[in-house]
Amino acid sequence: MLAHLFVLLLTASATFMPVVLIGVPTSSTCQAGDELDDGPACPAVGAIGDGYVELGITTEVPASNGSGPRDNSADGVGLEVGVGVDALDNVEEAWCDIQRIECVPWTPPADNAEGETGPVTISDIATFRPQPATAGMQPNQWMIVGLATNFYVNTSTHVVDGTLFGGTAQVRFTPVAHNWNYGDGTTASLGTAGTTWAKQKIAEFDPTPTSHIYQEPGNYTITLTVTYTAEYRVAGSSWQNVVGTLTIAAPPLTATAGHATTVLVDQDCNSNPTGIGC
Repeated sequence: MLAHLFVLLLTASATFMPVVLIGVPTSSTCQAGDELDDGPACPAVGAIGDGYVELGITTEVPASNGSGPRDNSADGVGLEVGVGVDALDNVEEAWCDIQRIECVPWTPPADNAEGETGPVTISDIATFRPQPATAGMQPNQWMIVGLATNFYVNTSTHVVDGTLFGGTAQVRFTPVAHNWNYGDGTTASLGTAGTTWAKQKIAEFDPTPTSHIYQEPGNYTITLTVTYTAEYRVAGSSWQNVVGTLTIAAPPLTATAGHATTVLVDQDCNSNPTGIGC
């Protein structure tokens, strides 16, 4: 003859706690009022919650000799045991105590547990290359010592098509720094690319935000690198930032710096190089 013991964990406080219902087989000799222990007849299966534990025991008893309840079962017997609030730390420990198993703390899933990829970096878009920048200067390939030489960069924000993560993608490169080495021991990192005197509507040798003055005559090699930030999008989605920057070198410039002397001439020295003063 089998019966079932049901243990219902409740709380006496107003704080919400889970309700745990456990059913275990027990012998028919385990009757209401029997002491629960670890023996086979009436095994100790229970836990102490945050307020009290209510134990409910029901048994099924067949009718015999015309006696017994009509539904062939005995009424359930309830047993309520009051306990201290600190008897167990939490419901999880109570459940482990009931099952005689070791509790393993639950670890919440990581933010990217749904399979999302991490941030895209510059190395991920190595197959995308920005359009090469070129350096320009005025006057072209020569400078006058003590006067401003205008330098500028031919570059702008642009989009490059390609493949990323197995799908069609676009990468947008934006120049953010123009790094000059003027060949005379001085350097400059400028946020602006600069432009010609004509586009700025100023006179020749007027200083500009990107100009440089040489102090000594000589031959100079001027080098330029451009630093880009990047954004990407796949299949026409919104633009996403790429982590890191990319720096690309432009072809170098060579130029000669010299002194300028003002003299009176008789004719145009270009048409008559042997004229007076030429």
